[in-house]
Amino acid sequence: MKTTPAKARSYTRIGDGAMRFGALAIDQRPPLFHLVAKALGKDPEAVGAEVRALKGLLAETLAKSVTGILIDPHYAFPAAMPLLPRETGLMLTLEHHRFETVEGGWRKSSVIPGWGVEQAVRMGADGLKLLAWHRPDAPPEVVEHQLNFVREVGEQCRKADRLFIFEVLPYPLPGEDQAAYGAKLRDLSLEIAAAFADPGFHIDLYKLAIPGSAELVKEWGGQGYSLDDLEADLREYSKLPAPWLLLSGGLSADQFVDALERAVMAGARGYLAGRAIWQHPLRHYPDLEATRAALLEEGLEALDRLNEVLLSIPPMYPQVDWTLPGVAG
Repeated sequence: MKTTPAKARSYTRIGDGAMRFGALAIDQRPPLFHLVAKALGKDPEAVGAEVRALKGLLAETLAKSVTGILIDPHYAFPAAMPLLPRETGLMLTLEHHRFETVEGGWRKSSVIPGWGVEQAVRMGADGLKLLAWHRPDAPPEVVEHQLNFVREVGEQCRKADRLFIFEVLPYPLPGEDQAAYGAKLRDLSLEIAAAFADPGFHIDLYKLAIPGSAELVKEWGGQGYSLDDLEADLREYSKLPAPWLLLSGGLSADQFVDALERAVMAGARGYLAGRAIWQHPLRHYPDLEATRAALLEEGLEALDRLNEVLLSIPPMYPQVDWTLPGVAG
């Protein structure tokens, strides 16, 4: 793979220098808002300060064990930045967690209001992450909106010479039978990744989920397909024009370690995960001392297991022209 000197440096910042990435995501907003609101008996719209503090705790306890961290600008950034180790690479999220829902339940994504690539670069981001919801069976106008949305952000990242980290997820429609949706999730996962395989999107790193439903995996108690089947599907991700990382997508720590082992064998360059690492320890919230202790024990144990898998990935180095353009030797 070829890249610019600036992006090669950014890969090094958020990875280990050999294109292996073990990164923590704390940019989630609705999951943490609902967790905190439920624990405190408050409205999710009224717990911004508590969510900000909790994200600071996640960074304080876990950031030292990862190569990079993904944070959002409004809640995690002010709480986490003063606590991040100097060597931890910084990724900032771009997408608004509130998406537009049009007739039929189809989703249109957008960037956080007042925020964008230029602002994230000024805040020191090594990489910019964008999540886009996508259904290939959506109306043409919705599909085109999503494709253009990603294409425009990719072009902005290219001009800024910063890594474009792209996550794409399918979603169920209102009234869509959960079992039926789960049954077609395997095909949907591969289709949505393929929809963004054009190098013209300028994606530098893909963040992708297992191509299927955890509830159907035989090794995890399901009656659908095996991890061997998923590993074969995961190899399709390795045909994309940029490296890819596995996201946890609500898997438990044990499930995610299993999935990462298969993903690595299929060509993944690491993980970018959140809930598999910190969801279980947060059962103690709002007891902050118990939460801290669980993060330092269970959270770090999960990261140790993931990082052991990470080290099994052979080193890889991008092709970079390190000469300065227009400067004589």
